[in-house]
Amino acid sequence: MAICKTAQALVRRLWAAERGNVAITFGLALLPIMTAVGTAVDYSRANAARSSIQSALDAGLLAGALDGSSNWKNVATSVYNSNLKSKNISTAATPTFTEPAVSTFAGSAKATITTSILGVIGYNTLDVYANATAMAAEADNSCILTLDKGQPTSHVSLSLNGAPVINLSGCSIRSNSSMDCNGHDGNVTKSYASGSASACGHPKSNAPPVPDIYKDMAKNITQVCAGARPGVTWNPGTLPTGAGIKTITNAAGITEHHICGDMHVSGNGSLSGVAPASDMIIVIENGSLIVDDKSAITTTRTTIVMTGNNNWPAKVEFPQGNGKVAALGLSPSTSIGNPWQGVALFLDPVLTKDVDNKWGPGADFDADGLVYLGNSNVVTDGNTSSANSKCTKFVMNAFTTNGAVKLDFAQQNCAALGLKQWDGIVVHLVK
Repeated sequence: MAICKTAQALVRRLWAAERGNVAITFGLALLPIMTAVGTAVDYSRANAARSSIQSALDAGLLAGALDGSSNWKNVATSVYNSNLKSKNISTAATPTFTEPAVSTFAGSAKATITTSILGVIGYNTLDVYANATAMAAEADNSCILTLDKGQPTSHVSLSLNGAPVINLSGCSIRSNSSMDCNGHDGNVTKSYASGSASACGHPKSNAPPVPDIYKDMAKNITQVCAGARPGVTWNPGTLPTGAGIKTITNAAGITEHHICGDMHVSGNGSLSGVAPASDMIIVIENGSLIVDDKSAITTTRTTIVMTGNNNWPAKVEFPQGNGKVAALGLSPSTSIGNPWQGVALFLDPVLTKDVDNKWGPGADFDADGLVYLGNSNVVTDGNTSSANSKCTKFVMNAFTTNGAVKLDFAQQNCAALGLKQWDGIVVHLVK
């Protein structure tokens, strides 16, 4: 029995000693454990603060760039401070805003975050940084604009191939993705691209995209053909008759001729025959505008609208090569009360199938005002230009020239014509 008691006492002494070793071991391990926990906690707080500061800096910079005045830095600082206040952050230092280049705005901010745990190993504070750069686009005065819907900015949607003869007066060319002027430098005042503007005259890459301000005009479209499409041939000075045309007066009191199916234009001269005293709307439903061989057709105070149900092509068709030639000259509606004022040709945005166009060789397409083919990819081997009023805007999804085509556009009388363009300031963050 004495031996057992002695053994038990020995075990208790050893256990006590082992418990001491465990305490020492745990004490030694506690420091790195606390450091790891503190790092996770404090860095998490720092990252959260940095995200809030970055968000405030982005908002302030965009507001300042949008203001664009000599007071833009004050505007940016005010918005920055307001954003931080809403997030209950007061440790951020006053931001610094600069303008490193024309239409380029930069900002930076630094904040010192007090640690809650890392102080035990000598790190009482953590510095966090935020940086941002924004660019502002000038108001849009492009004669040619490619929208390139749904494509990355690296995609080329405006290509000047071959050896085009280009004369663009008082206007730019612009792509909401990239452009490549490999055939000619563009001969323009500026070439804007949201991606890259390769080999183009006076290029400006990484420009903000401009919005499509014309698609909402589709709300003015009515359809009356009810799916019938016998089509018509319209000769200058002679209004077509028969089941292929239906004439109505719209809500603005303007005559609309609805063409049910394809509209062929043939002969030489103005469709109206004489200079019209009022605007006219031609609505082509479920069909194309087809310019017959050897025709030279003009319009005056006329808007041509193509609409339908996507079951039929909706194009502007010229005769193709083999000595065939044709010319189409469009002059838009001009009445102030007309919702189509300044519009020469409009493709309904609901049309997305079989709407691409190929013009020429042998095609001459002259138009004043707006030619809106927002979902169409246009390739031209023919000439494309302004007609009389010298205010033209071609808007399409993509535009490509081939060969020695002539591009002759100008924007000198847009206000009088009633052509509206995007005149806002577009800003976006670039980093």
